[in-house]
Amino acid sequence: MAWAGFLVLEAGLVLWVDQPFTRWAADLPPWVRALSHHLTRAGDSLYSLVPLGLAAIALVTARAQAEGAQRERLGRWLGAVAFVFLAVALSGLAVDAVKAVVGRPRPVVFLSEGAIWPQPFHMGFRYYSFPSGHADTLVALALSVGILWPRGRLGLLALALALATTRLWVGAHYPSDVLGGAAMAVLTTRLLRDSFTRRGWLPAPDGAMVRPREPFQS
Repeated sequence: MAWAGFLVLEAGLVLWVDQPFTRWAADLPPWVRALSHHLTRAGDSLYSLVPLGLAAIALVTARAQAEGAQRERLGRWLGAVAFVFLAVALSGLAVDAVKAVVGRPRPVVFLSEGAIWPQPFHMGFRYYSFPSGHADTLVALALSVGILWPRGRLGLLALALALATTRLWVGAHYPSDVLGGAAMAVLTTRLLRDSFTRRGWLPAPDGAMVRPREPFQS
């Protein structure tokens, strides 16, 4: 039901919202675009993947030299960092694949040339509009950290969605692109969470490891 609702909403945005919204957003005051250009950098996956990758390397190194309870504690931290890293990385790869297949022209192409129809497998930045990679990164990061830290989940998601809207103000994406990127993050992060849980790799909020699910258990 949730995914059916998403498809209906996505279709409504594509048919009736994306084009008029893009024309309206093109006339925003310059200061809005300037501020958004700074804020939108938060959605660049390198700003999350590089620190997470370095943290994982440090934890692997420290864990190899630790023993007993300290080794177990470092293992929990490593599982948490690996989960967040993979949530961002795998969802980003999925988004890049969809971008290449769909080939949707970005708003700048629509405004300058009137091109609105997708051109599948049309490579290049100008035709990588759907889905939004920045929105995907922000939501995947918020969801994965929120799974480990439930108390902050709503605040993190609200912040991620607010930052994701900067892709609209800078003219890089349509509303349906941002929604699509967020949906990709939800899908991949949930699949990764289930995979980690089945294997007992995912730390619970209290620091213990989530017990692996039994085979065939729903």
